[in-house]
Amino acid sequence: MDFKPNLHAKKERTIAVKHNQTTSFLWEGENVFSTPSMISEMEETCRLLLKEQFLSHKDWDSVGTLVNIKHLAATPVGAEITLIAEIIDIQERRILFKVLAKDKIDVIGEGEHERFVINIPRFKERFFQKVKKLNQ
Repeated sequence: MDFKPNLHAKKERTIAVKHNQTTSFLWEGENVFSTPSMISEMEETCRLLLKEQFLSHKDWDSVGTLVNIKHLAATPVGAEITLIAEIIDIQERRILFKVLAKDKIDVIGEGEHERFVINIPRFKERFFQKVKKLNQ
């Protein structure tokens, strides 16, 4: 595969916080955008950057391998979140991103996320070999 990502390539996307992306323990009713949901959206922004700009073939994608994220501010259901991913380091198929999430008032999260480019058929084959071994 000819994979040539560009250092400092960026992707920005906007989402609205949904009910299923909130905590449920702070108080009754709608709560705040949860840290796992924010991280998931950051990861997806990085994945989409790679898929849309560098991994167009269906047999190639990427998986997350590291997150180092700070959740800095609370955001309510319905608020729009802007997510920004930027490639800051490339080591063959290992890609490091700077990630940022913000609402209309605050930076709500920031940090780094690493992804590894995979060949889906090969990854799937190895995964099912592991499943088979675990079920013996």
